[in-house]
Amino acid sequence: MVDDSGQLPYDGVVLRTEYQGLRWELAPEFESLLPEVLRQPGESVKISSATIVTRCRVANREFYVKRYLHERRGLAPLSYFVRASKSRREWEQAPQFQARGVAVVPHLAHGERWGWYGLLESVLITEGLPGYVSLLSTPDATNPEFQSALGQFLRRMHDAGILYLDISAKNVLYSAAKHKFCLIDIDKVQLCPTIDEQQRVAHLATFRSRFALTTTFYDGYGSEFSRHASEIDQQAAAIRRTRVARWSRVCLRHSHEVVKKRVNGLNWHIRRAYLDENLERVLRDPEGQADKVGGLIINRFTYRSGKQAYRKAYGVEMSGESAPRPVAAADKCVLGFVVRGYFVTKSP
Repeated sequence: MVDDSGQLPYDGVVLRTEYQGLRWELAPEFESLLPEVLRQPGESVKISSATIVTRCRVANREFYVKRYLHERRGLAPLSYFVRASKSRREWEQAPQFQARGVAVVPHLAHGERWGWYGLLESVLITEGLPGYVSLLSTPDATNPEFQSALGQFLRRMHDAGILYLDISAKNVLYSAAKHKFCLIDIDKVQLCPTIDEQQRVAHLATFRSRFALTTTFYDGYGSEFSRHASEIDQQAAAIRRTRVARWSRVCLRHSHEVVKKRVNGLNWHIRRAYLDENLERVLRDPEGQADKVGGLIINRFTYRSGKQAYRKAYGVEMSGESAPRPVAAADKCVLGFVVRGYFVTKSP
């Protein structure tokens, strides 16, 4: 088991074994549970063409299995001869976070399957901490006590020399009962001897671009930084505009995630992970279906583009906000002008 800060009960000892065709490194206390966890089909948390994340319960504990299928991405396996995979970086950095006094979810096992042309598959298993939820699910994120505690947590992270480059509300967990924070998905990180003032301001702006910070946040982080609040807000707004525009511009060209399909005269852009029977029904007859079909919501526009709506929604999703997830889009055009747009979404 783990303590309430996410620390593992062993002193850096790692076992090595082979199971299901993968070479594993794992915490000793997890050895007996590995086969049972891998046998569980689990509940889907995230699915894309090359990434599958599932959640399961074994022995009254909750585990997350992140499976990266590198062989599905063309020549990507070759690159891992010269660089570490996302799962490898996270596995190796988790103990360094703990050593610097910053809590992360327990990282219990890491497996790799290699072929002659590189890393074909990697698997990372972490444990969920009871009572912890994403900041996006925090009911009162503007509560002064919460904001002050969040400031203290980020200050502790910066003082420890940790720059979490991809930090967002969805990667920070919070326990209201314990009034503690914990990090997940820590593959994009810089570990520095020290972090100067401008680096702190820039990092806080990145976080602010995805999560609201109030004046009491700076009471926790350090009142001397309140003089940077306006600058942080301005940088955050610029970061968010850039991020949304970038993702919106290219999202329909993500061939590993989006597939093009022509159905009954309409050219659809479809997110591969959501292509199932319910969506097929919508694609065949978007006008004849009800507004909601099997968890999908059909949006119909007159003289407006469904693809443009998809782009905007994807940009919002990538910015870290909780919003309906774009699934598919198509436009009906006459003489090059959109006369009818279709946009299908699913709740996050």
